[in-house]
Amino acid sequence: MKTTILAAAALAASASLASAQQLAPSPTLDAIKARGNIECGVHLGLPGFSFANDKGEWTGLDVDYCKALAAAVLGDATKVKFTPTSVQQRWPILQSGQVDLLSRNSTITFSRNATLGLNFQGINFYEGQTFIVRKKANAKTAADLDGASVCVAAGSTEEKNAADWFRERNLKVTITNFQKNDDAITAYDSGRCDAYTAGVGALAGQRVKLKVPDEHIILTQPISNDPQGPVTRWGDERWQLIVRWVLNGTIAAEALGITSANVDEMKANSKNTEVRRLLGAEGGFGAMLGLPDDWMYKVIKQVGNYGESFERTVGMGSTLKLERGQNQLWTKGGLLFTPPFQ
Repeated sequence: MKTTILAAAALAASASLASAQQLAPSPTLDAIKARGNIECGVHLGLPGFSFANDKGEWTGLDVDYCKALAAAVLGDATKVKFTPTSVQQRWPILQSGQVDLLSRNSTITFSRNATLGLNFQGINFYEGQTFIVRKKANAKTAADLDGASVCVAAGSTEEKNAADWFRERNLKVTITNFQKNDDAITAYDSGRCDAYTAGVGALAGQRVKLKVPDEHIILTQPISNDPQGPVTRWGDERWQLIVRWVLNGTIAAEALGITSANVDEMKANSKNTEVRRLLGAEGGFGAMLGLPDDWMYKVIKQVGNYGESFERTVGMGSTLKLERGQNQLWTKGGLLFTPPFQ
């Protein structure tokens, strides 16, 4: 009896805490609802991740995440304004409040988290830095670039990683930095550098923009581990929760077998408790964030799960044709997983 009473008291306390948290103000969420759209900072133009066509229509893995967030918060995945940001601009633009979050290829690092007033809200792409070189150079590994010149974006983690990697191995390279990634890849394409370095996903996106893509190869040996994910400012914990759990929700949906094609059937008929919580059929999980209970249903219905997004933007259904690799679910040999919805 005593155990039952204690358990009931714990549940009541938990419910009280949940209620208090639901009522916590979120200036960012209030501003988004007032203006009717999410302000999302993205890359200047990286195929597969964030890229605008001639009509100004944005596509890519990072773009899909912004759309998922809009579907969750506003019920409409199209209610996003995209702000292109360079490597140097991205932090000030987020810190100033010009955008609600960054969803662009930004590596999670200790110093950024500790000193810039920013929080990373999970990992949406496990990246590894490597190099693109001309096939005729016959380079097979990074060590083969001893004596070479390397183009890179200034202020990026790639610039420091490359300098550290070659110095630690007593290899000599000339690193030339540029203010924009596009300037660096253009310099490489024009022959000013022997190699260009970035994450493998970024390199795949940049290669399609070269004059003759087939004349270049991406080295398979990574020199770093660079996990990337959406970024928010410090403070406004409720907004941070929303950003984090929308990402978690897209990953959980794939793990649970929920897709944009079967989401209606799953919501109506699934007996799996976690599926029902995720899609708003029970549990009141949306209300805990100040959102409708069908917040993740709308995300999956309008944008799809993580796997669907990956395949059409950077995977085998895209021009980049990247293997899932580390970005596969942990149950299938990858690193992708999410805490449970319970």
